[in-house]
Amino acid sequence: MARDRHRLNRLKKGKDADAKQYQELFEKSNLKVRQRLERLPNIKLNQDLPVTQYTDKLIAAIQKHQVIIVAGETGSGKTTQLPQIAMLAGCGLTGMIGHTQPRRLAARSVSQRIAEEVGEKLGESISFKVRFTEQGSQDSIVRLMTDGILLAELTHDRYLTKYDTIIIDEAHERSLNIDFIMGYLKQLLPRRPDLKVIITSATLDVNRFSSYFNGAPIFEVEGRSFPVELRYRPISEMSIGGSDDDEFDDFEENLPRAVVKAVEECFQDAQEKGHPEHADILIFASTEQEIRELQETLIKHGPRHTEVLTLYARLALAEQQKIFNPSGGGRRIIIATNVAETALTVPNIRYVIDSGFARISRYNYRSRVQRLPIEAVSQAAANQRKGRCGRIAPGVCIRLYSEDDFLSRPEFTEPEIKRTNLASVILQMQSLGLGSLEDFDFIEPPDHRLVNDGRKLLIELGAMSEKKASHSQDNSPEVTDEKQSQSATSAPLKKGGNVKVGDALTKIGQQMAKMPIDPRLARMILGGAHFGVLNEVLVIVAALAVQDPRERPADKQMQADQKHALFREADSDFLFYIKLWETLHNNRESMSENKRRTFARNHFLSWLRLREWKKTHEQLVELAKGLKLSFNEKKASYENLHRALLTGLLSFIANKTDERNVFMAVRQQKARIFPASTLHKTNTPWVMAFEMVETSQVYLRTLAKIEPEWILLAARDLLKHHYFEPHWSKKAGVVNAYDQISLFGLIIEPKRPINYEKVDQAAAHEIFLRDALTTGHLGITPPFLKHNLLKLEEVERVEDKLRRRDLVVDEETIYQFYASKVPPEVASRRSFEDWRATVEPQNPRYLFVDDDALWLNDRPTTQQFPDYLQNGSLHLAATYRFDPSHDEDGATVKIPLQALAQVDEGIWSWGIPGWRLDLIEALLKALPKDKRRNLVPIPDTARKLMAKVDAQDLQKHIFSFLAFQLRGDQITEKDFSFDRVDQYLLPFIKVTDEKGRVIEQGRDLAELKARCRTETHSPVKQLKGEFKTFPESFVFEASQKVTGVVVKQYQALVPTKAFAALEQKDESGVVIQTFNDQAEAIKKHREGVIRLVHMQLGDLTRQLKKQISKPLALAYSPLGDKAQLEQMLVYATLHMSINELPVNAQEFQKLVEDVKKSFLTYGQVALKEITDIYIQWQEIRRKLLVLDHSVFEKNINDIEDQLDLMSLSDFVYRKPSDVWSEFPRYLKALILRLERLPNNLQRDNSAIDQIDQWMEKLFKFKDDPRLKELYFMVEELRISLFSQPMKTKAPVSPTRLQKVWDRLGIS
Repeated sequence: MARDRHRLNRLKKGKDADAKQYQELFEKSNLKVRQRLERLPNIKLNQDLPVTQYTDKLIAAIQKHQVIIVAGETGSGKTTQLPQIAMLAGCGLTGMIGHTQPRRLAARSVSQRIAEEVGEKLGESISFKVRFTEQGSQDSIVRLMTDGILLAELTHDRYLTKYDTIIIDEAHERSLNIDFIMGYLKQLLPRRPDLKVIITSATLDVNRFSSYFNGAPIFEVEGRSFPVELRYRPISEMSIGGSDDDEFDDFEENLPRAVVKAVEECFQDAQEKGHPEHADILIFASTEQEIRELQETLIKHGPRHTEVLTLYARLALAEQQKIFNPSGGGRRIIIATNVAETALTVPNIRYVIDSGFARISRYNYRSRVQRLPIEAVSQAAANQRKGRCGRIAPGVCIRLYSEDDFLSRPEFTEPEIKRTNLASVILQMQSLGLGSLEDFDFIEPPDHRLVNDGRKLLIELGAMSEKKASHSQDNSPEVTDEKQSQSATSAPLKKGGNVKVGDALTKIGQQMAKMPIDPRLARMILGGAHFGVLNEVLVIVAALAVQDPRERPADKQMQADQKHALFREADSDFLFYIKLWETLHNNRESMSENKRRTFARNHFLSWLRLREWKKTHEQLVELAKGLKLSFNEKKASYENLHRALLTGLLSFIANKTDERNVFMAVRQQKARIFPASTLHKTNTPWVMAFEMVETSQVYLRTLAKIEPEWILLAARDLLKHHYFEPHWSKKAGVVNAYDQISLFGLIIEPKRPINYEKVDQAAAHEIFLRDALTTGHLGITPPFLKHNLLKLEEVERVEDKLRRRDLVVDEETIYQFYASKVPPEVASRRSFEDWRATVEPQNPRYLFVDDDALWLNDRPTTQQFPDYLQNGSLHLAATYRFDPSHDEDGATVKIPLQALAQVDEGIWSWGIPGWRLDLIEALLKALPKDKRRNLVPIPDTARKLMAKVDAQDLQKHIFSFLAFQLRGDQITEKDFSFDRVDQYLLPFIKVTDEKGRVIEQGRDLAELKARCRTETHSPVKQLKGEFKTFPESFVFEASQKVTGVVVKQYQALVPTKAFAALEQKDESGVVIQTFNDQAEAIKKHREGVIRLVHMQLGDLTRQLKKQISKPLALAYSPLGDKAQLEQMLVYATLHMSINELPVNAQEFQKLVEDVKKSFLTYGQVALKEITDIYIQWQEIRRKLLVLDHSVFEKNINDIEDQLDLMSLSDFVYRKPSDVWSEFPRYLKALILRLERLPNNLQRDNSAIDQIDQWMEKLFKFKDDPRLKELYFMVEELRISLFSQPMKTKAPVSPTRLQKVWDRLGIS
């Protein structure tokens, strides 16, 4: 026997030589060979098949050569006849003839056919072994099996001693398993000279295979059973490469129509040839969905009395039997995927319809996405499809594409090794000790990028170690026991280059290599053992290793979804399998097999796949026991179960993006959740998936919700850390940084704070010295730091005042001071304090900086830059800053709101003493060019002017001083402006409230006063009580400290009711209110004094009121009643009677006596003026009424505007007495204007045009007290323009008005 050969050699010669044992084993082995010879079946080759014509040649070649290659057309009988020819050549005696097929379906059907041909039951001399099913024994002569089964046997039978012959069928498919097996056989053949290898396929690149096996002989079997006629019926005239082409959509849309038409053509052909009942058709489609759609179309629109069946890999066994064992005699149409392309012989096929496309698996090594595009099949595959007919009679193959399209396609299908993940191959090679994959002799070497990706996956799973070119510091904390073997060798993969991997697998890899399943599934099993959830993980892994048991018939999709939903669990698709498993197996005793079948059928579950799941689970349980993995007794928690699964799915994690239902997976791949998932349309932030598949879009399939912390724990050494923004944390007392943690380009933790000292001690030490000690942000203030900071602040203030940065040492010098003192291992407050405690007892001033060390040269003087500015009685604190880019560059002065009104603008205009010369120079440079040219050189002129400044000049505005000194050069105050000087020359003002909060700020004092006018003119407070006589407690002026500034405040007696609102016998008095603004206080106090004096007059007011004449009352009547007129007269008289305001009771008493004496006298004066005003106003009204409005509208409007400004209804309250005392003149001028108007209309209109601009200004700022001078001048200008016979009080002109307006500076 072949398996005894090695043992016999050792017993015959060498140190283990033993003649007796040798003879015993030889006889035993020889007996078995004779027994096998007797069991050889009676072989009768099918002489109708072309391959049998070469029987003698093939027998001779098999006996003579170790490897032969048989190539020929499809249908020549190679698959069934070659095993029989091998038996005739003497093979199968010392071992079995291993016959590999690429698919389980083919292995079953071929073994059945061979058994029938040799006249034996399946399982005797002819056996088969596929996943989950084996029929036969070691005594069988021929074993049909999938190439995966043969590959799995290598793990425990490295020399394939069970076999004396290996037939590799369908080698043209070039699957990954086939390529690896052939590469392994090439290495094995020199060690097994007795092993025969037959490589066969219908279409083959024979020269490449021959040269690969050192010139192995080639036998080309010519001819076939029956000829096949080719017909091209293209759907599209264009060559379509696959589903990625734009034209493919049109192809898919037209396919059903073209198939129906082709079917009709086939049946028509059968009718014409006289065999209408023998017209079975095999249609090749791309996908299961396409098969279902075509089936539905053909049932609806196809020929009657025809059975339409489907064939694909996931088809139930009962459905397969309908195809391979037809019962009826009717016509059949079988619609299949490319599983029917090779090896399978579907009975009775006369016609083939080839759509020309198939779904091909392609792996993207960049994104690790398994793409399943639909692509045009190769010429070899197309010929294989053609060969499915013509086996029982002449056939016809209709291709739904053009001949040019066929000729433009590649000759062979691209080998799977060039388009799939190679992790499992690499794992097997390492386990078998075959060296690196690059050195392995494949027929076609794989793409090095796919090799590299496979290694990366194994490193990711912890199965393989990465050899680093140079040692790098590992800052990762210790890992769990389960990961120790991985963490000892794994490391993050560097982008771009190939990974150098050691020969040995890790402990995890060695365990994974013993499991003949996908490496990721194997890793999950080991993870399940570690996390104590092995029972549940085995159920899930078994489910993932087989086809999904759920079925969704096209006509019952909704019912199927409803039934499947019974087993769904929130947050995880994996839990579906757990719930379904528990439902099926917990009731195993109460449910018979028939009941379970019925249950599966009712719940739209495939019984065949459920059985495969169960058998896979049994195998995995045995495997886990063999590896001595620990099974859990307690039920698994959600976290532990999914953390175990996550160990194998690190490449398939994803994070929710802002786009709807779109996730960002690793390697910057965008994907969507598969619609059937329980997580579809949920806002789950993090998910893991079993696979990423690209069809029309990239989908994540079989998902679960996870936490990012689980990823960090599972992928410790695969994580990439990006540390950024290292900084001193004053609160924590350490140097912190942020760690951006990513896995394969996907950010898991965007900003995790960490202690930077553990990452980079040297950098942390420097940051500690610079940001904690040098800047003083240590978080505590020990004596040395307080001393050093105060000294540094002091010298920095000098620099700010002198506006220089070359006087004191910079921060670098301070840093170097500390660097020379503090040892490098200190990088935190705690370690610093511990170190300081050991140093300072011997030298308390060890860290104190000397004063002299801070100055570059001798210390300069700063007398001209006072820390307090004196403005009148105000003492205002000033701080300095040298930063031209900052708003507060220069000096900053905080002024309490209460003191703002008291700041003298004249004194303020001189700014800081040390910068006055610069200020004067800047003001001179800002003069208009025609006036500036007389002052050059400006610096000299500025120094001369500065020398003339004395104490009195500093009390008035700087503009006034300069204008006076330069009056000979025709320079006025108006020529100067602060707008064009450097901002630092004017102090920056911060107006603060009583709590020190800034409410306004800027450099223009006048503007700040205007903005705060409401606050500064409002009363600060009001004392309790209402007084009807002058209060004894009244104090007009007092001082108060507000936020460190001594501010004067002023009291005023304020009437509780306005004088105009007083009623007869009114008892309202006055209250005491406090004001910050002296002028406002005086104004209010005057009103209060008038009220108190009024209360003391008694009968005098009645006497004055009686003197009002009827004509006056009549003239006033349009504006109000007589009582209002009387009140105005009394108020006007009191206003004229009171000049000086009393500030105590004695002065008030004296004032009352004086007023009583002169009251009626002043009353007569007031009465005369009021009478003149209203009588003249009455006459003006009469004259206005007689004017034609259509002619004199402009003039009437101007006159009414002038009268509106006088506020005649209550002018005594609203206008100062010196203003309204001029009203009689102005009204008299108006009467004169009206008399001249009819004959002077044009000139009057012209005058209105001149006066309009000034009237607009008066109306716009009518309440501004600064406009009094301008008002007088406007009225005088009116007299000069409209009433020329009258004389003006002073020279007036528009130019003079403009000068006054400019001087006022109102805007």
